[in-house]
Amino acid sequence: RKTCCTVRIPKIFLSTIISKQAPLPNLHNMMVRVTFATFLLSLGISAAERAPLTISGSPEEKTVALPHRRIKLQQLNVKPEGVITAGCSHAGDFAHQFHIAFSSSVKGSCVFSGQPYHCAVTKFPGEEFVTQNDHSSVPNCDGCPEGQTLIYDHCKNHPQWVDVGMLPDFVRRSCGQNPIVYEECIDDPAELFEARAFLFQPTHDRCYLDGAVANVQALYGQLVASPEKNVKYVDDQPFPHTLPTNSTPYFNETLPAGYDGPGECLRWVYDDVDYAGAYEEKNLFVFDQTEFWELEGDQATNGTGANEFGAIYIPTDCQSGEEECKMVMVTGGCGGDNPGFGESDYDFAKYGELHNIIVLKSCVGGYFDKDRFTNAPEVQRGLLDVYGQLSSDYAWQSGFHMRMVGKIMKRIMYGQ
Repeated sequence: RKTCCTVRIPKIFLSTIISKQAPLPNLHNMMVRVTFATFLLSLGISAAERAPLTISGSPEEKTVALPHRRIKLQQLNVKPEGVITAGCSHAGDFAHQFHIAFSSSVKGSCVFSGQPYHCAVTKFPGEEFVTQNDHSSVPNCDGCPEGQTLIYDHCKNHPQWVDVGMLPDFVRRSCGQNPIVYEECIDDPAELFEARAFLFQPTHDRCYLDGAVANVQALYGQLVASPEKNVKYVDDQPFPHTLPTNSTPYFNETLPAGYDGPGECLRWVYDDVDYAGAYEEKNLFVFDQTEFWELEGDQATNGTGANEFGAIYIPTDCQSGEEECKMVMVTGGCGGDNPGFGESDYDFAKYGELHNIIVLKSCVGGYFDKDRFTNAPEVQRGLLDVYGQLSSDYAWQSGFHMRMVGKIMKRIMYGQ
């Protein structure tokens, strides 16, 4: 098995918002505003709850590592048509999966090395089977005979097996038709007609073989009204398996290639994004995800690998509530009680600061109950369930990871 990626507030200045016994270090003459202090207090953060500032690097560098402040997640002023998903590898699978299932709220997706929706558990004509057992990585199969299941990662390793004409059927029919039978299933596929998708298949990807992302393109092509206008497929960049940023070298190279993956994504799905801005560490927060967990019974979130905490970057102009902002959801692995951003997440945040785009990172990589889920090795090692290893409804809104992230999104968008 391969292991692959991973209210405008008056501008009044405050001299300090921490104790006099712990003065601020020299932050290159940075001034702390009441704007931000008031925002923190409104979210229930006191100065005493902040961890001490620490200095890293040489005295000449004076690099300051600010703590991630904890907040209670609240509704923000989010543009209804301004929410998209983005991710690479399992997070790319999830970005696409979440977009399809929640298309009434999510209007676009950027998939860097991803497989088609529900493909991991779908049996295609002529496909070989393997014996189902306690160690199978595909415990749920749609169309397999009893006691049989699919070869793990068949859509990524054998994209030629995928019948792309079958892919829209599950999206359109699995929830029932006239009327819809199941709740928390998949939003009306008509919501996808005007969706935009940016799809990226690097030429040296050894995890998602050539054709895997093309099958995602084929699925979107059958769901959107104008594939030529709404879907961009990039397959000519010589990168390995990665979400490239400006500093990422091409395959077998050492110098940065200068390909801005987050920027290419955002410029495609949004009409008004051009350049990146400056990342502001003070705008990165940690929030409690357990507020959005199911607590009892078979649907309990604890033990599914969900982390107890998530991270969110709220641009300065999005904190007051006066400005209508967009949001990009970059769900992925980020363990621990102080989750932060990876390199590409920071790059999304740079664009977010200039263009008022909130960056939400709901996190997995938490406690996993291997006795409860005996056939979930990928989830156990900190990945999202894009394999059907936790449940057969993993790709519906009711799936364990899907439900948690959906509830977080709805809090931010609708105050639910």
